[in-house]
Amino acid sequence: MPPKARIKKEDVLLKALKLVQKGGIDALTAKALAKELGCSTQPVFWLYENMGEVKEAVFAEASKLFGEALRKETDGNNPYKAVGVNYINFAAKEPELFKLLYMSERSDKENLLTSDASKPFIMEIIARNETFEEAEAERVFEEMWLFSHGIATMIVCGTASFTAKQIEDMLGDVYRGLVLRLGKRVDGKDR
Repeated sequence: MPPKARIKKEDVLLKALKLVQKGGIDALTAKALAKELGCSTQPVFWLYENMGEVKEAVFAEASKLFGEALRKETDGNNPYKAVGVNYINFAAKEPELFKLLYMSERSDKENLLTSDASKPFIMEIIARNETFEEAEAERVFEEMWLFSHGIATMIVCGTASFTAKQIEDMLGDVYRGLVLRLGKRVDGKDR
């Protein structure tokens, strides 16, 4: 009899991620994961201590995918606007991962605005492209994130839909409004 195929930790993670992408975090159970892997639950628990550990691994992988998506260049947008567009596009393309990352209670974690690993990247883009003081940059970051999150949440919840042009125009309008409110000059470029 041929030996059984050995299941690897990365196989478990990929199948767990796929389950979450299809049905949300509640779809990720030991039984469903074992079915996807074509095995009993035993190999899962050889590799992970419990389902909580599997879910943490899925969360980390979702965070990694989000970070990669956030950093994509978008045609014709300045780097800061691209971040907002990418944030919203991630929500539209990966609604269950977006819910896991940004719409689920994770009481053991800090506030998203202070703990998100993407914040330093975004703040660097603001500093590189604008002449804001640190407090101004922080305010722009928070207000633009809240606006982008609102659009993304509406898309994920199915309460609204927007074209790519509408999203880009709205982000540009809000950004220009923030810049003007801070007393900064808007140079006429589409932001």
